Amino acid sequence: MKKQFLIGSLLTLFAVAGQGQIHYRLEGNIGMPEFTGTLKINDVAYDKIIDSVNVVKGEIIPIEGNLPEIAWCNLVSEKNNEDSSIPSSAVSLWDLFLADGTTHIEGNNPENGCLFISGTPICEDIKGFRQEMEDVVQLDEQPLSDFFAAKADVCQKYITRHINDLYGLDLLFNYGRYYLKPATWVDLYTQLKNGLPNFNRIRPRFIEDLEKMKNKMATTPDTSIGTHFVDFAVEYDGKTTRLSDYVGRGQYVLVDFWSSWCGSCRAEIPNIIEAYNKYHKRGLQVIGIACWDKPDASLKAIDEDKVPYPQIINSQKIATDTYDIRAIPEMILFAPDGTIIARRSLGYTIDGKLADILAAIFEK
Repeated sequence: MKKQFLIGSLLTLFAVAGQGQIHYRLEGNIGMPEFTGTLKINDVAYDKIIDSVNVVKGEIIPIEGNLPEIAWCNLVSEKNNEDSSIPSSAVSLWDLFLADGTTHIEGNNPENGCLFISGTPICEDIKGFRQEMEDVVQLDEQPLSDFFAAKADVCQKYITRHINDLYGLDLLFNYGRYYLKPATWVDLYTQLKNGLPNFNRIRPRFIEDLEKMKNKMATTPDTSIGTHFVDFAVEYDGKTTRLSDYVGRGQYVLVDFWSSWCGSCRAEIPNIIEAYNKYHKRGLQVIGIACWDKPDASLKAIDEDKVPYPQIINSQKIATDTYDIRAIPEMILFAPDGTIIARRSLGYTIDGKLADILAAIFEK
């Protein structure tokens, strides 16, 4: 009888331990001395409230609890916090990851409500990621493509480090979508999907968004240097214009992706006109592609800047999605057979490598 009781007790102990593989403690200050009340700890991934915490003049009354895995959470206010001098609905604080050990909150970023946290290894990685992303500074003469590539390296480094937990999924969804190449994004998403033990329990709406993003990334063509051009068609004023109307027809073609509201784009146009005037009679064609812009605004800018080369108007996101362009101005130089020779975000001036390439082609 005693033996059966002992075995039963051990089984109960193991069951309880299995239910709480993480023992967390939450303490600190949310950085809002005007707030007194209760904040719910909302599990973002699984869309459920896992606990609540009382706050007095910004100070958290410490709590402890058990969780089956690292939790990706935010802090949200209850409907009524009578002692608070600010509307309770205004309190929504993000990027709280609860892991084994003590998580200490050190205020929040008032610009976006992201919490500053420390104390556990994942907290230190969150601080490390934010710092490394801030350290990637865009220099005046630096191509935007180099800036984005450096950001992508940081994203991939930290996502890979957290390929089996929800912080990796957070980074992939909220940062990777902007910086990673589509094929890299899809590969990391597949690894996360296979590596997260409870992926199928994530709230359906979030999985749906991830799958839509994956499908879009998977169908984004490779338009890196050395590949053949990818065609697209744009409708405007009853006429269809294709990139293939110009590219792959026996001429070198420099394509400028721009918009009327983009100051750097407009500043670049005189330099492009100069290159066009210099090399057009020697065989260079230049095409402007107005993207993310109203056609009337594009036409007005073309007239104001006295642009002499052809334009594809009203491409909106068609051209930029096709060529995976996240910032403008960007230029792509195509060879006579349609192969991509060079592509870069220019920032301010048509100089450096692209100018050297044009000179090598046309000043032999």
